[in-house]
This record gives sequence, C-alpha cells and structure tokens, in this order.
Amino acid sequence: MPSLKLSVLETFGDLRASGLARPAAEKFAGAWLACFLVMARGNVFAAFSFEHMLLASVCGIVGAAVTVALLVQMDRSIDSVARQATISAVATFIGDIFAHPSHFPPQWAEPVVTAAVSAGIAIALWYARRWMKTAAA
Repeated sequence: MPSLKLSVLETFGDLRASGLARPAAEKFAGAWLACFLVMARGNVFAAFSFEHMLLASVCGIVGAAVTVALLVQMDRSIDSVARQATISAVATFIGDIFAHPSHFPPQWAEPVVTAAVSAGIAIALWYARRWMKTAAA
C-alpha cells in the first residue's frame, strides 16, 4: 500500500532535479540563448531590448514544454549526446516557430538555424557535464 506523502516536495518528487525540472530548465536556457543569438543577426548589442528578450522567452518556454512532453514518453535512464541534441533541436525549432515569424525567407530557415545553434549548445553542455563528473572523481 503506498504511503501518504505529507510534503509537497515528496508529492512532486519526480519533477525535481532527477525528474523533469532540470531538463526543462536546460532546454529553456538553450532555446532562449539560441533564439536570442540568432534573432540578433550579428548585432548583439541591439538585441538587448525587452521585446527581443520576450520573444526569446516565448521560444524557451515552448521549447521547455515540448521537452517535457517528449521526456514524459521516453525512457529517461538513457542519456546520449545524440538524444540531447535531437531533443534540443526539435524543441527549439517548434518554440521558434511559435515565438515569431522568420526574419528572412524561407519561413523555416531561421527556426532551422536556431535549432542547430540550440543543438550545439546541448552538445557542449553534455560534454561539459561529463567532463565535470570525471574531473570530480
């Protein structure tokens, strides 16, 4: 018989770092940064506007939601660089499409570039985390 959980943290234990919160936060940050950099089109200083940051936030929030929707259906015990890059690219592509219209034609070109940058960020993060684990051991 399952025990009664007396705390909110125990009730939502699967959403903590070992669950879905960490991957969602990582994908939000990766999608936000990728969208922010690609929308800047080389002029990073002009990109520091509220509207620009809001659009990048929409991209990140949608990307995080897509990530959670994908991870709920997957076996989360397996972690590979290809899987992380693919999830980041798909989630960011969908997030960028929802966030704003493309800045240059064709309509799918900017989301593809943003997804590629996000996948690159995910790969760098995956290897950095792996390096940190081996350095700490």
